[in-house]
Amino acid sequence: MKHTLIILSILLLSSPLFGQSEEKPCYVSVTSSDDFNQTLLSNISISVISQYLKNVKPFPSSGLSGKEHCIYEVTATLDGNKTFVTLQGNNLNSFGDATIVGTDGFQQAILRSIYRSQRDKRNLICSDYPKILEECGGVVRKSAKKVVSGLPPPKKVQLEETKRKPIQVTKTKKGVCYVPPCDWLDEKKPVVKTKPTERKWWKGTLSKCRVGCLYPYWDNYS
Repeated sequence: MKHTLIILSILLLSSPLFGQSEEKPCYVSVTSSDDFNQTLLSNISISVISQYLKNVKPFPSSGLSGKEHCIYEVTATLDGNKTFVTLQGNNLNSFGDATIVGTDGFQQAILRSIYRSQRDKRNLICSDYPKILEECGGVVRKSAKKVVSGLPPPKKVQLEETKRKPIQVTKTKKGVCYVPPCDWLDEKKPVVKTKPTERKWWKGTLSKCRVGCLYPYWDNYS
């Protein structure tokens, strides 16, 4: 009888208790548009969720039977040059966004989704991915845009000098010297008014002038 009780005790300790089932596995279901690589998105989701939330497996292609399964649903959408990811699961409902597209944009968005919902995991996420999230001090990459180069803007120094020292315009008079030397200025001589000479009328016989004459011939002037 003693031996029988010992064997039963060993069996009870080595096997699960009656009525107690093992913990159910969790799966990841990824839904996205044709803009993404479905295989890469599934692998990234499994890696990130298992690292920070719970160990998960890929969703079976044959589906799951029964109810109350542990499933993390990941949805990725593209809107212009931005990527949006929603993450739903056990007591979890969050979203993340990224300013880039493609696989890198999805990784950034799902990390940001977990970063926002799991405050106790933020330091760990920043330690593992310091250059991906802006919240961790990294530089977020943006979609490349064509930039049309224009004329260079005017120098601020010139603008400040113009404001500080306004140009003064001095009114000057023509023909007046303000800064010597004034060699260029021609001084005008005063105009001397002279009486008009009267017209001479010649009368009589003309005589020829010989010495100191203004005219070769002269006559008495009356």
